Amino acid sequence: MITAIAHQAPQNNVSLFVGRYINIMMLFFPITTFLLVPSIPGTTIITMLAAMLFVFVLFLPAGQNKMRFFNELLLFTAVILILSFCSQFINLVNGLKLDSDLVLINRKDYTRTFYRTSHITQTLSLIVGFVIYAYVKYFSNPSILKYVYWGLRLLCFYALYELAFYMLTGSSGDFMVNRTFGYEEKSASLFQTVNIAGINLMRIKGYTGEPSMFVFTVFPFWVLSFSLKRSFDNMLMLTCLVLTFSTTAYLCIILFLTYWIIYNRHFITLYYLCVAVVGMCFVLQLDQFQHLLDSLYNFVFAGKLEGESVSSRDRGNHFTGHLIYWANLNWLSQLFGIGFGYIRSTDFFSTLLVNNGLIGFILFSWFVLRNLLLNINGRIIEICYKLGLVLLYLIMMATVPEFAYPSFWIYIALGFVLSRAAQQAKTLTEDAITSDKARLLKIHE
Repeated sequence: MITAIAHQAPQNNVSLFVGRYINIMMLFFPITTFLLVPSIPGTTIITMLAAMLFVFVLFLPAGQNKMRFFNELLLFTAVILILSFCSQFINLVNGLKLDSDLVLINRKDYTRTFYRTSHITQTLSLIVGFVIYAYVKYFSNPSILKYVYWGLRLLCFYALYELAFYMLTGSSGDFMVNRTFGYEEKSASLFQTVNIAGINLMRIKGYTGEPSMFVFTVFPFWVLSFSLKRSFDNMLMLTCLVLTFSTTAYLCIILFLTYWIIYNRHFITLYYLCVAVVGMCFVLQLDQFQHLLDSLYNFVFAGKLEGESVSSRDRGNHFTGHLIYWANLNWLSQLFGIGFGYIRSTDFFSTLLVNNGLIGFILFSWFVLRNLLLNINGRIIEICYKLGLVLLYLIMMATVPEFAYPSFWIYIALGFVLSRAAQQAKTLTEDAITSDKARLLKIHE
């Protein structure tokens, strides 16, 4: 139904070209560790394609969508500039002091507090992400979904290749990464392994950089795939999510599947699933399998939930430290923050609160969660999209402070694409009913 509507909607040649161009962009959106120009940060494939498309949209006639695109982009830029001016003016007047415990993006410089370099570079990354969001929102139709999932397939295939390469050779097979982060120029691709019952496995990451980033990129689209009847993509992404050995992935999978089973009233499935879990637990208690259970549980759950793992302690310390720092700021800085892009914690909640204050947190949350009010064609599609959106928001706030990943902006924009499909379906139905009524009147006459 969705695909059919996409073909029925009239489009001029320029809009058709832009839509197809955006579809091609979707094949590359998960690639974040490869730069076309390694010496220039941010020159990922999708960023460069988006920059070239901007020139076409700027100079070619693209109808009413072009006007809406630039209106929203100008509004967004205005909000960013106002927040930037307010935070920097407050810093200047009140003499902001940066704590050495803060996780600054530019850790070499603790003395500069007025318009730090990271404030400018991170703001540019934010604007690029918004441009990609606006492209999808105003120029795409539901046919984009096919290309989005092909992009995710390529990501999963590459991730599985890396896993197979490691198991065969014992070393990383990542041949794409050429990006570095931070003042120490660390590789953007984090190579992590886990030992399960004496078997060394590589935690899947693909070309997203880290297992947590892989979960952030893939998970909401995995949830949406349930409603789109994409069985192959669903199983492929689920397999890769499991192989990330990410606590976040496992908890979100359990939460979603529990809701999904209860919503669809698959109580027999739930019964057999419980029996299978009990049986598996019994088998894993046997001496031959005890080590497998212990190593998997300790790595995925116990170390993280009990605060024993290094990453868990770091997250807790950073979260607490940044909240304390924010609480000790003056009330104006608490409202507007110290400046976007100043710090980067291990969660987006404390990152946003310190950088942009309460106002920034409220604006960002509204921007993301307003899609919960969208009317999307098909009850199941609407439920899956909105569940994916809520879980994406929670993952971001709790574990992944990454606002610049294209997947985040694309998923938000897809809500408007699906909603527009619902409006077009309603219009087509009303037109068909009107046409039938007119035909019947002529017959009676």
